[in-house]
Amino acid sequence: MQLKKLDNALLLAVLFAALIVRLPFLFIVPMVEAPDEYAHFWVTKFLSENLAAPDAAQVAAGGPSAVYGSLPPFAYLPHALFARLIPFVDISFAERVGSIFGGLITVFASCKISELLFSRIRELRLALPLCVALHPQLVFVNAYCNSDSTACALSSLLIWLSLVVVLRGPSLRYSALAGVLSACIALSKFSALAVVPVAFFSIAAGCWIYKRNVGQIVLNLGLALLSAAPVCLPWFARNAAVFNGDYLGSITMRETWARTFHRSIEPVSLSSVLKQKVWWQQLFCSFWAVFGYQKHYLPAPFYLSYLLAILVSIAGTLTQISQAIRKKSIAFGDEDLKHLVAWLGLWLSVALSSAGLLYAAVQNLGGPQGRYLFPSEVAFMSVILMGLFSVHRKWGKWLVFAFVGLNLVTLIFSMVMLYSMFGVRIKPY
Repeated sequence: MQLKKLDNALLLAVLFAALIVRLPFLFIVPMVEAPDEYAHFWVTKFLSENLAAPDAAQVAAGGPSAVYGSLPPFAYLPHALFARLIPFVDISFAERVGSIFGGLITVFASCKISELLFSRIRELRLALPLCVALHPQLVFVNAYCNSDSTACALSSLLIWLSLVVVLRGPSLRYSALAGVLSACIALSKFSALAVVPVAFFSIAAGCWIYKRNVGQIVLNLGLALLSAAPVCLPWFARNAAVFNGDYLGSITMRETWARTFHRSIEPVSLSSVLKQKVWWQQLFCSFWAVFGYQKHYLPAPFYLSYLLAILVSIAGTLTQISQAIRKKSIAFGDEDLKHLVAWLGLWLSVALSSAGLLYAAVQNLGGPQGRYLFPSEVAFMSVILMGLFSVHRKWGKWLVFAFVGLNLVTLIFSMVMLYSMFGVRIKPY
């Protein structure tokens, strides 16, 4: 008899495992080896001490450390909260707990998503949350102060909600919650906005699947927008007033960044990005396990193993599509339609996050860093695992187990490597 849900004991075990593997990185990784943590730390410290966001004069006075001071600060609220909840702990450690908290929410969302997607496939139902919990680069990101961890957590919750709408049916409550989550994402990290269209697609598709009329579709979509507006619009209006019309804060951030690091902020051509072999190599490796400021790589066999897994997964996905085409004469029921739309939503999340990363590269907003794809972390892991499982009916599950094992081995090796480089420290700086 297959378990269709992850019972509470198993869910807690996965969350506990996720916590255990993140804690060592908390004490191993120094601030100078955590990408831009000094800048994230400045915002968190300011929020925790002043209980307010900085204005233009305070950001200017903060210098290079305040480069993110003009951006929406919602992603740093968990970090600032823990800094105040545990004042007896040095703030440089306390604020990192906020990222671990975000990582645990992401793992929790992956557990719930696996229950929806893989109710009939026990191996995948267990593998998805394990891969998210053990993903080396995500573990690293969840162990230092940043906006990525909160953005990833919120995006994972929104993906979960989107799947609920498609597989269980739309409701005004879900639409309102989708709007609030979308607004929180907009106030956390702009790269995570790639997931927001998935929610609106799911609401519209869910209404169509469950035969809602046009008025109900418009009502649900409109409610999502109306729920988002009062959460994020006041902040953008405040920013426009404080930062001389820069309602997103990104213009101020880019100018500070360019002055600090003497970098050009002029756009580049898409073709120049696509032709850079090193760009793609760095993006692929840093999605799985590259530490520090993109300079501490693992031995090549780890990346080759991940590449092989991706290629096999693509082959499995193509096999699954070809089988579906050959079986088109078989009756296509409502449940099949729901799961098809659910997977289209996940693929849309993957595609939009990838397109957003390319856009950022063209606009010179950021380099090829895998963590920028983490808002769609659960979607990426879902499609990879499903592709591996679909390679062969009998031994596809062993490919899934091997992929989980690859993440575990890579994580352990990464932990030992970083410990040998930095040791354990009482303070990150």
